Amino acid sequence: MTIPIFVPHLGCPHRCAFCNQWETSAVRARPDASSVRGKIRAHLETKPASIGNVEVAFFGGSFTAIEEELQRELLGAAHDFIRDGLIDGIRLSTRPDCVDTARLELLHEYGVRTIEIGAQSFSDEVLAASGRGHTAAESIDAAKRIRRAGFSLVIQLMPGLPGDGPAGSLRSAEIAASCSPDAVRIYPTVVLDHTRLAELFREGAYEPLTLEDALERSADMHELFAGKGIPVIRTGLHPLAPDETANVLAGPYHPAFGFLVKSRVKRRRLAHEISRMLGRGSSSPVVIRLRIPMREKEEYIGYRGENIEYLGALFAPARIVRSFGDLESLEIFIENES
Repeated sequence: MTIPIFVPHLGCPHRCAFCNQWETSAVRARPDASSVRGKIRAHLETKPASIGNVEVAFFGGSFTAIEEELQRELLGAAHDFIRDGLIDGIRLSTRPDCVDTARLELLHEYGVRTIEIGAQSFSDEVLAASGRGHTAAESIDAAKRIRRAGFSLVIQLMPGLPGDGPAGSLRSAEIAASCSPDAVRIYPTVVLDHTRLAELFREGAYEPLTLEDALERSADMHELFAGKGIPVIRTGLHPLAPDETANVLAGPYHPAFGFLVKSRVKRRRLAHEISRMLGRGSSSPVVIRLRIPMREKEEYIGYRGENIEYLGALFAPARIVRSFGDLESLEIFIENES
């Protein structure tokens, strides 16, 4: 169970071209110890008995750039619950250029276990065009410091920033993987109102990713990380409320984006395996029988059945037949029509 506490823009020394965290977090008030305690208590009251691990997560701003007094106030409020055995740890997000030995020692004092760094890209050109105010080298250095200090490391990436192409996004993923993170998050860039990116979009100086482009690029990154055993713990913005979506001007926002990416990865696997199996025979089969694990049913079928429709068109005139069962993994059979 993760108890999220948003600290929008607190500590940020820059206003990045894409950023409007007041809208994406729907939080505008400055948190204090009292609000932190209240949020934690409210979540603990709803905690199912089956939940064994509870973390408080400070998201939104650049936590380690906040003045030390406020850091201690917020962390201390959460740490009281660690001391009482009610939560297990704290995680937070911050900027790569706000990670040093003194800051990391402070976080150790209060039971912080995981630090997420908003690298966003490992291209200096993309970072500069986005107004990030730090370099790729600083992200790599921050990752090393965090790992050496014994924290879990999560790296956040934003494909589709100004100047970022498909190859650049994949290169950033490769460099992120080389930093040995425990997990990554992928947030394809969307255009939020009241940002510099919105101005560039309206001027015709920035072209956002289409939903299809973002799915393909995110699927590429998922496959790269999966090949290195690095979990992707989120893809795409969290679902926004109706009044919040009004601030999304353009770009690949979808309330189920993460599911769409997982489904795209499954579709790729299906297409690859079927193509490989069809290449074995001397004649074209007419039935492709899929036995799909029930727990992965929706991802394999795709949004509104789009994966099955895609495969039907790709392998026509073969007929796709599917069934579901309590299986460990996908099974594919190629049969002749009797």
